[in-house]
Amino acid sequence: MLDGFALARHIAARQLSCVEVMTAYLDHIERLNPRVNAIVALQDRANLLLQAREHDVQLARGELMGPLHGFPFAVKDLVPVRGIRMTMGSPILKDFVPPADSVMVERLRKAGAIFIGKTNTPEFGLGSHTYNPVYGATCNAYDQSRSAGGSSGGAAAALALRMLPIADGSDHAGSLRNPAGWNNLFGFRTSFGRVPADGRDAGGDLGRPGILGRDQRDVVSRRPDYQRRAQVFVVLVHSQERRCLRRQGVSQPVRRHRRLAGSAEPLPQIDACTRLAEISKSLQHEPRELRAGGSPDQNVILTPNCARRG
Repeated sequence: MLDGFALARHIAARQLSCVEVMTAYLDHIERLNPRVNAIVALQDRANLLLQAREHDVQLARGELMGPLHGFPFAVKDLVPVRGIRMTMGSPILKDFVPPADSVMVERLRKAGAIFIGKTNTPEFGLGSHTYNPVYGATCNAYDQSRSAGGSSGGAAAALALRMLPIADGSDHAGSLRNPAGWNNLFGFRTSFGRVPADGRDAGGDLGRPGILGRDQRDVVSRRPDYQRRAQVFVVLVHSQERRCLRRQGVSQPVRRHRRLAGSAEPLPQIDACTRLAEISKSLQHEPRELRAGGSPDQNVILTPNCARRG
């Protein structure tokens, strides 16, 4: 199963069809998801394959929708997707089906994503472990007796087990970063205003939408060609800022430059792109090589109902 950057290139070059991609991911989900309970509200296979076939027809006409063309995508179950049940992990909303997409989902859809379901979250996203009374607990990708973290634990476990090529999440006080750390991924909490949110998005001004990736190229990058292909972050940022980045020929949305109070000298620039590249060289973050959270005695906490499965 390819990472997001590589998958986007193969689809755009028609080396893989969208139907082949969707079939492979759905088969993979069928095998692995029952062990971790990461993806919820999974949609009908026949309908998803029909959507994938329509994306293939578009490609045959030379119509590439965007960097996520044909990507199976499951957003966190705090975000409304038209026609897919959104519970926020609460029995109060267990039968709620949104009539409209959130702004973020609208942009992902326009970029070519096919929504296959949702990723699990604690009730209303409140918690550092992912379990709720509607769908139950999500288990760690590496050790099903341990926690996947939260509140984006469903997204992290699904991504680590390659049930999704890339994933979204949200972060108030670590909800993207702690699941990423416990499942050996990259998690990026974006700055205020980078990713659009409106009244239909859970968390309001407290949580920030962001992204998870197995490879730093799927999260942030410096090269403009990434921006055209697999960089989900650029799909999500405000349209006006995205146009400015393209005019400048750069893709550095996380660089910051501030001055110390009372000082004329600027602080050193913080370039997350470079830092992630350094981290990726020093870490082996494939599931077969590392256990989540490092030592089993540190940072990994048992979660209710995450009993080891055979």
